[in-house]
Amino acid sequence: MWILGRGRLNLPTAVLVLGVVFGAGVLAIASAPDGSPAAIWWPAAGISVALLALTPRRWWWWLVPGIVVATCAANLVEGRDLDLALWLAVANASEAVVAAAFLCGRDRELPELASLEVFLRLLVAAVLGGVTMAAIAGIGLSLILGDPYLQSLRSLSLSHAASTLVVLPIVMAPLVRRRRGLAWELSVQLLALIVVTVLVFASGQTRSLEFLPLPLLIWAALRFDLAIVAWELAALSVIVILTSSAGHGPFGFDFERGQVSALGLGAVLQAFVLACALMALPLAIGIEQNRRLLARVSSSEKLTSATLDTTAAMILVTDLYGEVLRVNGATTALTGFAESELVGKDIWDMPFAPPGSTGYPAGLPSEPDAQASRETDVVTQGGEKRRVMWNTSYVRDDRERPTYVVITGTDLTAERTAAGLTQHLLEAAATTAMIGIDPRGRITVFNAGAVNLLGYDAQDIVETPFVDLLDPDQVQQRCRGLTGDAAFQHLVAGLGSAGETAPRDWTWTGSDGRRHTVSMTLSIAADTFAARIGYLCVGRDVTEARASQEMLIAALEKERLAVQRMKDLDEAKNEFVSTVSHELRTPVTSIVGYTEMLEDGSLVAPAPEQRPLLQSIARNGQRLILLCDDLLTLSGIDSGAARWERNAVDLSAILVGAEDALRAQLAGRDLDVVVMSTDGPIPVLGDRVQLERALTNLLSNAIKFTEDGGRIEVSAKVHEGEAWLTVSDTGIGVPVDEQAGLFQRFFRSSSAQERAIQGTGLGLSIVAAIVATHGGEIDVRSAHLEGTTFTIRLPLAR
Repeated sequence: MWILGRGRLNLPTAVLVLGVVFGAGVLAIASAPDGSPAAIWWPAAGISVALLALTPRRWWWWLVPGIVVATCAANLVEGRDLDLALWLAVANASEAVVAAAFLCGRDRELPELASLEVFLRLLVAAVLGGVTMAAIAGIGLSLILGDPYLQSLRSLSLSHAASTLVVLPIVMAPLVRRRRGLAWELSVQLLALIVVTVLVFASGQTRSLEFLPLPLLIWAALRFDLAIVAWELAALSVIVILTSSAGHGPFGFDFERGQVSALGLGAVLQAFVLACALMALPLAIGIEQNRRLLARVSSSEKLTSATLDTTAAMILVTDLYGEVLRVNGATTALTGFAESELVGKDIWDMPFAPPGSTGYPAGLPSEPDAQASRETDVVTQGGEKRRVMWNTSYVRDDRERPTYVVITGTDLTAERTAAGLTQHLLEAAATTAMIGIDPRGRITVFNAGAVNLLGYDAQDIVETPFVDLLDPDQVQQRCRGLTGDAAFQHLVAGLGSAGETAPRDWTWTGSDGRRHTVSMTLSIAADTFAARIGYLCVGRDVTEARASQEMLIAALEKERLAVQRMKDLDEAKNEFVSTVSHELRTPVTSIVGYTEMLEDGSLVAPAPEQRPLLQSIARNGQRLILLCDDLLTLSGIDSGAARWERNAVDLSAILVGAEDALRAQLAGRDLDVVVMSTDGPIPVLGDRVQLERALTNLLSNAIKFTEDGGRIEVSAKVHEGEAWLTVSDTGIGVPVDEQAGLFQRFFRSSSAQERAIQGTGLGLSIVAAIVATHGGEIDVRSAHLEGTTFTIRLPLAR
């Protein structure tokens, strides 16, 4: 095995990895473009950090010099001078020490990349290592070669940070059980990624299509394990850097033409690699966390169901408003009513409740940690009346606030029915303890149920104090510190005019020392039942029922915590996507602005051959801005942070504005666009900007997927009390079997993919979200090569 313990390399493997560091360094230097003072990408940096992070620190005394030797040898083999090679080797080793020490932390163990906190830690370690290496190496390049220090600092820190961020996830990815049924999907996704990457970065391919592999990486992050995403990210980075360094693809094309310097090419490639890592890795981590939480929630659900179904007592769970959420099998068996007849109804509307009953069967506890008990009649589906003793308690959250109400019911019909048959009951009752007590508090009768429950001999227990059967601490707590006969007198003083105490749980101690939870009542006896005037104690062992109730409460609490954790993770994911999109939009907006200034001659008149390049930069920049806007919109909708206006909007006026906004997209196209609307206004209540955006997205799709010579119709009308907004085209259409996923994010129909029509697959999902927020619906009618018709139906404003 190449691993010793958890996350440790053995000695032979560590030496082998040093050889890999040498080989990666040679490959990186050999693939560097002409004119570059340093390699564009240095994978040996990430491998060196992984080597130190996966080995004990007591080995670093020889591993760090080994990294220096391997890196120095790689530079010498590729023809660099000894002084420069040694300087760069020391810088690389320093980077590995700083990044590995920060990443492992005090535990000195490489953590699993199983949370966004660990990913942020990896990101900081990559930046620290890259800056450390660049700071040291930049001095050497400045002194030996005369290269500008700041230029070297920027280039080297970016390339080494990217290397660490791409290589480390491969060894930090958690080991998970492979999910069945995804092998074919992985094959399709991997093949698509390879084909798209090769085509985009192939020799002679100059179009700016470098963004196409990103949706495929996101596909892998959404569907597969983090380890697969990490390997695909590394492979993509290697292919892009090698092909671009050789002058292929959109990046290499600009370098070959002299539009980008060698250092500029390196900066662009590292920015591309970092963008891919920052989009794919956090998403894959979040998805994996969701999978684990779902598994835990499923396990908790199974435990809860097993607890309910194996408990003999009736159990009903309600919310704080009295709606029944769950019932167990014992409830349906006792009452005869199916679960579907009970769940979803209010507790006071239960079909087994006797006529005239209201509220909870046992009432509600006065305190969150208290219980309420009461006996009531239950009428079964067959009309039979049964006597049930109910107990009610709260399930509380971590702030001690009630969240659910758990009601347990014990069938006491048999005991209560035979209450008048005194002697027979005493002899026959095997499960209910009945104890006769004289006015002094001494036991006079001890039935078979009490013997079975506590194990005392019926003759030996007579004339002993009744309170001796009870838990002493509980007696003192409930009887104001009294003991013995005084405590008994305090108990019977609460009988009141009814002559009977309410059922209450007490702890009884058996002859073997075992403790039993018993639901006990005390009542006045004035006949031969108690041998003389005294009291009757009736107790039923509810230990199992109470234990099941506690298990149920614990299971519900675990389920609540798991659901809350899932919500927190979802909010963190939305916040991360929003932050990354916002941070990407700002620099891209600056790039587009400066490009427009160069294009219109505000700074200097561009040469004719430069204008197509500037137009390409501006066009792709605008595409990235739209992608960021779409991601920000979806993130705001998911998190509930989006705040839209609700004003009266005329749909007829929106048609004119949308047509004007798309004139630039219609330029150079041979399309017949027809806009139809009623003469009068079509008022709806909503946000004009968002409704215009929904219409613009539909029209943009119609223009994009309709070939020249086609026809696009836009209409708005009032139909059956609703406002209808319809966009139809004679384009390529959507196959019927693919329409179920039409409004899902990143959806791309096979027709669009076959024709290589650009798009992110976010437009229709945004349209669906806008329409749903406005209380409307969207319909689609389409077929392959038969055009598409979208109809937005919105409620009319009053």
